[in-house]
Amino acid sequence: MMTENSIELAYFEVNQHGRLLSGNRRFCRMFGFEPSELQWHYVTDLYRHASDWNAFRNDTVNASFNMRMRNRRGRSFDCCITREIIQNADGEIVFRNTVHKVGEARGTTTSTTPLSMVFLTKCADCGAQIRVTSVAETRLRMLCNQCAAKAFPETYYTKSAQM
Repeated sequence: MMTENSIELAYFEVNQHGRLLSGNRRFCRMFGFEPSELQWHYVTDLYRHASDWNAFRNDTVNASFNMRMRNRRGRSFDCCITREIIQNADGEIVFRNTVHKVGEARGTTTSTTPLSMVFLTKCADCGAQIRVTSVAETRLRMLCNQCAAKAFPETYYTKSAQM
């Protein structure tokens, strides 16, 4: 993600329990990790104050956070974290984050990215992924459009004709 007047953004993913799932090279350089050892660490290893993780995880309103982070050597610095909350195919909540040190040039990206949540579930018949509107719907027996049209043609085509 390089643009003409900016640096590469540090990117990482973490699950709702705080385990680091992945990170790009910029993230690894910023925090002093090797890419192969990321899965052995928790995001709380990166926060200067452990209570910041709970504030980050439980806040569903804001998409951008300013926090004090620390690298593996213990040096701390102010960071801005911009996150996106998604739900993977297994129903787990995952935080996709970009992080940059406060004061770094960022190019065209802004820290006011709106918060978005995507909920996915599997079709009960064919197993295809379906986007749903809430976590509650992921627990229901849902059908994709093709399976719904096959199983309930009179209802499906009536509904689509009314729209």
